[in-house]
Amino acid sequence: MSDLIFDGLNDSQTKAVKAVDGPVLILAGAGSGKTRALTHRIAHLIDQGVKPWQILAVTFTNKAASEMKERITNLLKLTDAGSGSKLPVMGTFHSVCVRILKRDIEHIGRNKNFVIYDRDDQEKLIKEVLKEMNIDTKELKPKTALSHIGRFKSEALTVKDVAEQASTDFMSRMVKIYTSYQGKLRTNNALDFDDLILETVRLFHEVPDVLDRYQNTWKYINVDEYQDTNHAQYLLISLLAHKYRNLCVIGDPDQSIYAFRGADIRNILEFQSEHADAVSIKLERNYRSTQPILDAADKVIEANPNRPQKRMFTHRTDGPKPLAHEVRDEKAEAKEAVQNVMDLMARGIPLNEQVILYRTNAQSRLFEEACMRTALPYRLVGGVKFYARREVKDVLAYLYALHNPDDALSLLRIINVPSRKIGKTTLSHMQAYCSEYNLNLWGALKNIKDIKSLGEPVQNRISEFTKLIEKYRDRKSEVSVSELSQELLKEIQMEKWVKDDTSEGETRWENIGELLNVMHKYDKLPPEESFTSFLEEVSLVSEVDKLNEVRDDALTLMTLHLCKGLEYQHVTIAGCEEGIFPHSNAMFDKEQLEEERRLMYVGMTRAKDELHLFSARSRSQWGETKGNDTSRFIDELPPELIERKSDDIMSPSIWGSSFNKSKKPTTKLEPFRQHVDLEFNQDTDFSDEFNQDTSDDFGEGSRIAHPHFGDGTVLARRGDIVEIKFDSGEKKSFALSIAPLRVIESNLSH
Repeated sequence: MSDLIFDGLNDSQTKAVKAVDGPVLILAGAGSGKTRALTHRIAHLIDQGVKPWQILAVTFTNKAASEMKERITNLLKLTDAGSGSKLPVMGTFHSVCVRILKRDIEHIGRNKNFVIYDRDDQEKLIKEVLKEMNIDTKELKPKTALSHIGRFKSEALTVKDVAEQASTDFMSRMVKIYTSYQGKLRTNNALDFDDLILETVRLFHEVPDVLDRYQNTWKYINVDEYQDTNHAQYLLISLLAHKYRNLCVIGDPDQSIYAFRGADIRNILEFQSEHADAVSIKLERNYRSTQPILDAADKVIEANPNRPQKRMFTHRTDGPKPLAHEVRDEKAEAKEAVQNVMDLMARGIPLNEQVILYRTNAQSRLFEEACMRTALPYRLVGGVKFYARREVKDVLAYLYALHNPDDALSLLRIINVPSRKIGKTTLSHMQAYCSEYNLNLWGALKNIKDIKSLGEPVQNRISEFTKLIEKYRDRKSEVSVSELSQELLKEIQMEKWVKDDTSEGETRWENIGELLNVMHKYDKLPPEESFTSFLEEVSLVSEVDKLNEVRDDALTLMTLHLCKGLEYQHVTIAGCEEGIFPHSNAMFDKEQLEEERRLMYVGMTRAKDELHLFSARSRSQWGETKGNDTSRFIDELPPELIERKSDDIMSPSIWGSSFNKSKKPTTKLEPFRQHVDLEFNQDTDFSDEFNQDTSDDFGEGSRIAHPHFGDGTVLARRGDIVEIKFDSGEKKSFALSIAPLRVIESNLSH
C-alpha cells in the first residue's frame, strides 16, 4: 500500500504524509495540493496500523469533508490493507460536536434530545427577547444583537465573561440580552450552531472523564484550514489533542480572510511557539498557476509582517505577466472587462473558466449591466442580482409608492421600513376597514383617524407615514430623482436602519449608494421626467434579464471573500484603488490592512493562466465623482513582475509606481503593450454591440439592431431610455445602459 500512498507526491507532500507522531504544522500555499497531502496522510496512518476510528479529520465545509471521504475511500479500496476498513471520523466542527453532545450532553445537565436552531429560529427567539425587554427594533435590530452574541461565542465568552468585561451602557445591555437569549434556548432545549462548539468545550472542562474517553478514541487529529479557526474551535481541538499530542494542522496564514466571522490568525501563527517540538513542513509547489502570477502574488503578500516565509514555485514557468489595466472610470472598467471576457471566449476559453472578482457587492451592478448589454450569460455567486437585493427593493418601493400611491404592494413593503411599529395586527384592522368601505390601502391610510379599532399612538405613526408620502409626491416635481431620494433617505434615517452596526449593514448601505449612482444619470432631465425615466430603466432591467437566457456556460461574478478554494483560467480583479481595495475601512487599521492584503493574495492565486487587475482614475460613489490612487497592492509591484496598460498615455501609472518613485527601475518599462489599442475580435458577434457610444448615436430616427427583435428605428429618447419601433411593427422601450442594441445608422442631427 505504501507505494500507492506515496506515488505522485512531491518531496514536501511526502514529508507531510510521513510525519505522523507529535504536533505537525503543514503550511500549504495556494494550489499546493493540501487535500491530497491530508488524505494520503490519513491513508498512511491506517497503513501503519492505526485503527480508522482512532483518527479524526475536521474540515470547515461539508463539501470538503465529502471530498476527503471519497478520496480516502478510493485510496483504501486499491489495497488489501484498506479493504473493508471503516472510515475515520471526518466532518465539520459542528457535525463532530453534534456527535459528541448527542451522546454525552446529559453530563452537564442538558437533554440529549435537544434541537438545533438555524438562523431563522435564532431571529424569532431574539425578537422575543427584545420585545420582552421593551427594546425598540428600530434602535437595536435583531440581526445586530445576534451578531454580537455570535462574536461572544466564537471567542468562547460566557454571559459571566462578557459581564466582567462590559464597560459601556451598550455592552451592559448586551449582557442582559445574551442572558435572556441563552435562558430561552435552554428552556426550549435548543442549541444554536455556536452553542454546539461552546457546549462541547464546557462538557470537556466540567467532565474530565468524558474528555479522557474522547482523547483515547481520537489519538490522531487532523484539522484542515486551521487559519480560519476561531478561539472556541481552538479550545476544542487543544483539549482533544492534549493527551497524545498527535495533532496535525494544515493551512495557510496568507489566506486568512475571515476575521469578520471570528477567525483568529494567531491560532496558526503561534502554533509552533505553543508546540515547541512541532514539525513544520511547507508545501510551496503550486499546481495551479503560472510562475509570473505566483511571483506577483508573493510580492504582494511579503509586505505583511510576522508571517512564515514561503515562496511558491511551479513547473509552469511560461505565461504572461499579470496586467495592471488603468481606465478612465468604473463604466470603462466594466466595458473593458466584459469585452476582454468576450475576446478570451473567441480564443477558446469558456465562460466557466473566467471570473470577475470585486471587493464589495455594490460593484457588481455595472458588470451585471455590461453582461446584459452584450447578452452575455453570467452567474452571480453568493448573492442576489443587484436590483433584487432587499435594501435596493426597499428604496425602489418608496419611489414606486410616490409615483403611484395606489400600489398596495409597495406601500406594504415600506410601511414599516424603517420600523414604525406597524405590525400585522394593525394591518389586519386596516384590511377590515378597506373591505367595509370598499377602499384600497392608500384610502385607508388617508382615513386612518376613522379606524376606531386602532389606538391613537398607532394612528399618529401611520398619519406621519402618509404625510411623508404626500410630501415627497409633491417634491418629485421640483427636484431630480437622485436629490429627492437623498432627501427622503435622510429624513427616514435609512442609513442608521440599514447599517445596524454590522458588516452586512455596511454592504447594504453601499448597495443603496450604488442605486443613487444610477439615478444621477437622469440629473439633467426635468424633475418629473428624471423620476419616471429612472423607474422605467429599473423595470426594463428585469425584462432584459428574462431575455438573457442562462446557459450552463456562464461568466462568474463574485466578491473576493467567496473565491477561496476556486480556480479559473482567467481572473479579473476590479476596483484596485485606494479606498476600494484596500477598503476604506482598513486604511487606518493595521490588522485590517493586513487582511486586505491577504484578500488580494487569495484573489490573485485563483488564476491559472492569466490575471487582469483593473483600476479606475475616477469612480462615482454616492453620486460624487472621486479620484482614487491606484491600489498600493499594484503600485508595490516592481516593473519586472507586472505589465501596465492605460487608456491615457500621460498616466503616471504606466511609467512608474507612485509607491516606488525613489527606486530606479531595473528594467525599462514600456508605456503599454504592443496590442494596447483595443481591437475588437472579428470572430465574435458581440463586438459591435459592445463598442457603442450612447451619447449621440441613439437619437430620434437612428436605425438600430437588437439580437432578439431585429432591426428598428428610434422613435424617441429621454435621457438613457429609448423607444424603438421594430420593422416587425412591435414597439419596445430600452435602457441604453443595459440593452443589447447596435447602431446601424446614426441620426446625429438629434
